[in-house]
Parts: sequence; C-alpha cells; structure tokens
Amino acid sequence: MSEKTRRYVAVLLAILFVAAFIAALFSPYPRRVGPAGERYEVVWTDGSVTQESFQDAFSCLSGISAAGDVLLIKDEKIGTYVSGNGMKEALGYLEEGALAPMLSMDVALSRLESAALFREYGDMLYYDAGDFFAFDGERVKPTAIGVAEKVFFTGGELTGALLVRTEAQTLVIGDDADFSYKTLYGTAATAEGRNRYRIAGGAIVDTSLGGIFAAGQPLFEEIAVPDVAVCARGALLPCKKLLSLSLPFVGSGPVAAGEEYVGELGYLFTEGQDYFVPDTLKQVTVRGGALVSFAFYHCPALEEIDACGVDPALIERQAFEGLPSLRRLHTPRADVSLTDPEKFTTYVAECGCTVYERKES
Repeated sequence: MSEKTRRYVAVLLAILFVAAFIAALFSPYPRRVGPAGERYEVVWTDGSVTQESFQDAFSCLSGISAAGDVLLIKDEKIGTYVSGNGMKEALGYLEEGALAPMLSMDVALSRLESAALFREYGDMLYYDAGDFFAFDGERVKPTAIGVAEKVFFTGGELTGALLVRTEAQTLVIGDDADFSYKTLYGTAATAEGRNRYRIAGGAIVDTSLGGIFAAGQPLFEEIAVPDVAVCARGALLPCKKLLSLSLPFVGSGPVAAGEEYVGELGYLFTEGQDYFVPDTLKQVTVRGGALVSFAFYHCPALEEIDACGVDPALIERQAFEGLPSLRRLHTPRADVSLTDPEKFTTYVAECGCTVYERKES
C-alpha cells in the first residue's frame, strides 16, 4: 500500500468515525438503553406469545396503552409488551409536565420503551418561562424553538405570537402556566387542560378562585361557557369564527355591583379601549346575571338573543338597544326598548317570556 493510499484510508476512517459520533449524538433514541440484541416478549390478542427483536418490534410499533405498556400491530393483531417501572415513571413525568422533575429524570429504559416514548413525545415542545425543552428519548433537555405538533405550556407566560412560530396544532396547559387569552390570540391551536385548567363547551376555565372563564377555543364556532364566578376581559378575542355563544351572565360577573364590574358583552372582546366583536357572531344565549342598559353595545351583527334565564327584575329597559341587525329577542321583561320597535311583532311564549320577531320586509 502506497503512502498516498494509507493517508487516504486514514482520512476516510477519520471521517467515518466523526460521522458515527455525530449520528450517536443526534440519534432519536438514547444511548443508555439496553443492548441492540435484546428481545421483547409480546403477548398478542390471539393468545400467542412471541419474542421480537428490536427491529421487528419497532417496525410494527403502534403506541402506548393507558397502563403504560408498549402496543404493537402486526397482521391485524394487537400485541402488548409489558413495560418496566422506568417506562411508567417516565410517562408520569412527561404527562404531568412539571419542569424540574423532567429535567432531573433518570430512568432505565429498554430500546423499545425509548422508541415508544420518543414516538409519543418526540414531536412535543415544552415551554417554561421563556425557554423551550424537548424529550430526546431519554431525557428532557433545553432546545431552540422549532416546529412541533404539540406545545406543553408548563409555566410562566406564553404569547400567541411565539406559539404561532411552533406551528403547533395543540396547546397543553399545565397547572403552573399563567394562561390568558393572549396565549391563543392569533393562533389556530386547540387547547387541552390538565387539572387546574378545565376545557368545556369550547371554553377554557381556570378552576381557581371559584372558576374564571379565561379564553375561548380559537377555531370553535359555538361556545358554551359553563357556570363560572368571573369572566376575564378579552377572553373571546381569539375566537374569530364564533357564530353562537351561551353565557352564565353578560360582562365580567353575575352581580351588577362593584368598581370592577362591567356589564357589556363586548367586555369579552375588549383589548384596551377597543372592541373586536366578530361580525360572525349572530346568536347569544344568556342564562343568568343582570342585563344593564346597552348590554350588547358594539355587537352590530347580532341577530338573536335568548335571555329567558335572566331575572326580569335584573333587566334594564334599554338592555337591548343599539342592535340594528336584531331579528329575534326572547326576554322575560316585556316592556324593553328596541331600535326601530315598529319593525317587530310580539307574542308570549309558553315560558311566559315575550318574544320579539322582526317583520318580514
């Protein structure tokens, strides 16, 4: 072998070594897992039990069961590999989303368990107080912002502008997150809650302090806010496609009293001094609370209001004024004032309420 050939071989070997080292660094599954030759006992739905290699098991990997075991699908059969305690411990950390325990997580995983976890959580970014983190198959580590299917909002504040950059379709809201409408404003993400934040009827409710309606789901066309103690200012600003809305009360709270009380529906669409009620909103149902004068101010496209659930003594006469598009009103107070009253007919409903309906032109 000539000197030139030896140098060439040496350089080639060096390149191959560096490539292997880099591949190991960025391998999607951890290096501290069981040996490549380990085999996995899989129980199939037809009662058979097989010993699968990693390659065979990985090729038919399906997901993770509710019990934390690895699921496989082959030849239309479902197989289960019973995971160890390390897998279940890692699942607990990743599902709860508490940053400190995730960063210190050190569990023993087989290659198959690691692969299953990475498939489930490898396309998720964790966000906490300005920093992003990702699971690499073994640990949760700091990372740069990138594209992800899900973002787990674990703590601090998160703006919609930052969430949009991840292109995430789902936002998981952790219990320590300082969540508000600003997190979803301008996004198309669907929110999921854990314990503190409850999702119901398209509404995201912070269950602390008796329940606070914090925000609406951006893409929902119909939202039914459950019974809460308070509604946050601007909670519905992310909802640009909203068609109908059901509320326990209009405004900030159920009682028309106190310096902080605001009794207008527009309060839920307010940013600063400006109103951003979408023209898509056509129908509103109010189940309680009070209706002050001009309660539906700055809702020019609203066509139908059902206030059957409101105490008539708590409805001011001018509550429904200023609604040029109104076509139907169901109200327990009969002598309300309307814009262009001569354009409406009235009748008494079975519940005793008065129904105003716009005459056909």
